[in-house]
Amino acid sequence: MIMRCGTGFMLAVIFSNSVLVCCATGKVPYRSGSGSSSSSNNTTSSSSSELKMTETMEEIVVGLPFANLKVLEKAFWDISTPDSGKYMQYMSLKEVADIIAPRDDLVINAYRWLVEQGATAIIISPLRDRMSAIMASEKASDCQALLESRNKQHELNSSTTEAPHYLEFFHRRRRSGPGVRGHDDSNGCSGNSDGSNSRGKGNAFGGSLNSRREEETLKAYSIPKQKRAYGIPENLTAKTGSVLQMVWGPGTFGFDPRNLQRFTKEQCPNVDVDRQVKFDPHSVSHGQPGGDNWGEGSLDVEMISCFGTNVTTWVSNTNTSDSTEEGQGFGLALLEFLTDLASRPEEQKPHVLSLSLGSLSASSCDLLCTEAEKLGHNVDSCRKFMQKQRQVCMFISEAQVSRISVALQVLGIRGVTVFGSSGDGGSHFSFQPFEGGALANDLNKISCEYQIPVFPTSSPYITSVGGTIWKGDLVPDSSSPIAWSGSGGGFSRQFPMPSYQSLHVSRYLNSTKGLPDRTSFNSKMRAYPDISAVAVEGTSQSSPTIAGIFSLLTDLRLQKGLKPLGHLGPRLYANAEKFPFEAFQDVTEGNSRTFCDNGFPCSRGWDPVTGLGRPIWSGLVKHFASDDTL
Repeated sequence: MIMRCGTGFMLAVIFSNSVLVCCATGKVPYRSGSGSSSSSNNTTSSSSSELKMTETMEEIVVGLPFANLKVLEKAFWDISTPDSGKYMQYMSLKEVADIIAPRDDLVINAYRWLVEQGATAIIISPLRDRMSAIMASEKASDCQALLESRNKQHELNSSTTEAPHYLEFFHRRRRSGPGVRGHDDSNGCSGNSDGSNSRGKGNAFGGSLNSRREEETLKAYSIPKQKRAYGIPENLTAKTGSVLQMVWGPGTFGFDPRNLQRFTKEQCPNVDVDRQVKFDPHSVSHGQPGGDNWGEGSLDVEMISCFGTNVTTWVSNTNTSDSTEEGQGFGLALLEFLTDLASRPEEQKPHVLSLSLGSLSASSCDLLCTEAEKLGHNVDSCRKFMQKQRQVCMFISEAQVSRISVALQVLGIRGVTVFGSSGDGGSHFSFQPFEGGALANDLNKISCEYQIPVFPTSSPYITSVGGTIWKGDLVPDSSSPIAWSGSGGGFSRQFPMPSYQSLHVSRYLNSTKGLPDRTSFNSKMRAYPDISAVAVEGTSQSSPTIAGIFSLLTDLRLQKGLKPLGHLGPRLYANAEKFPFEAFQDVTEGNSRTFCDNGFPCSRGWDPVTGLGRPIWSGLVKHFASDDTL
């Protein structure tokens, strides 16, 4: 509840056993949680002029610690596991908050600290896991420096109190610049001034086509041909109008509606771009041609809208900072997006989400620099070097990765199905070897000695999607799938293997010849990918393809009055064991070695290159659009 308090506003936060009342001075009023303009959270509305920020102001977000994470994880697996008595008993936002919301005193102290820093328009998220506010840019820089050096003696000024030690992140949202809503772009829209197609040359996990072969390859792997390969009726469209699917990326991530209309007119004419494809209302940007992530966004939107035909598609870009395009700013941007998405009201929560971007996991980067130190390199120099490489180490720490995974659990508990690209560097790289001298050469040597996992796809709370192509270079045979040479796969170095994978993985390890050295990976950890699809343009093509397919399955479920599927992991593997090769066609040819002399070979059944295989539409309808075969 918000009331005026002199020149500022009074914040009343009602907790289970107490009420917090504080006064934040400033001209910018408090706004409702999760960025919504609704008044459902008992906040007062305000005019857009009151919320306008000057160039010296910016929005910041701080993260508060979760509570009861073991309880949350148990709830996640219970809700995701078909033979659980709580299967598909999805929780409301309030029910999740009752589990993981931090203690009242932590929220109060964090709020008071923000007020002391001059913050205004303070928002406490519905899960009480984050606070966002408006702050002077200079002060935001000081606060960020303070929190980044929290273990050192550091003061902002004589009147500033110490920041709460438990704040887990401090994020500065960039709200101006090329492609940002409200910014006067040169051509006034998000595409090229001449309307030409501009996917870019690709990026981590996608867009790997050679431009000279693009037209030829797209013709060989046209959307109609892919649908026929999976057995999907070419004219099949969603019917309910209730399903929401989403793709996300930071930086220059976006698409040009005019280019999408040209693409869909040729490849999937049933797509109504004007009605079906929209920008996420929470987006701060519609993208900018020329950046790495612009091509990513264009590819993601093409695939998910063509395969999830007549499903509403939201394209989200919630952070335009340059550091989110190549460096560690990406991890913070992903964290902030997922925690915000997990807190959104029901009507703004997607049924299906595809995440094509990622990089080596934090644990992988730690391993690489630790091993490089043994070869005479400095660890700090190694980390700085990898930040100069293109989209390689974009997560700060395992703690950040864990927090991202908590948000993924919340999404699953609320019924969201999340897919992630398995990577484009096989089992050794993010998507290509290192470049630039002796350190690069040693890092490549280390990368080939180990199987190096990527993230977020190696999280057990996501469905990982690998890549396939069709056998035959000149005339690809759509009935004969083989692994795409860059399809990412392997074993996490942070997350234990879920029990439902154990039988499939042990069967693979015990029966497959030509495996890499057992010391190069930990076979007791989460194995990936889970499934696969065409990835002639990288696994950034396969993930949104699968997402679109499962959006259609979700639509079929809603037509029958069934609940959405939520997290798929346990059901995928249980189905593969009970009804082998009915929902997914096995892929038995290929290897994850890429540029190295070792890798995981494809094999009968699950393998860490293509997972359980590629989609078979009739089997998917039988086993996932209905619950009759559970």
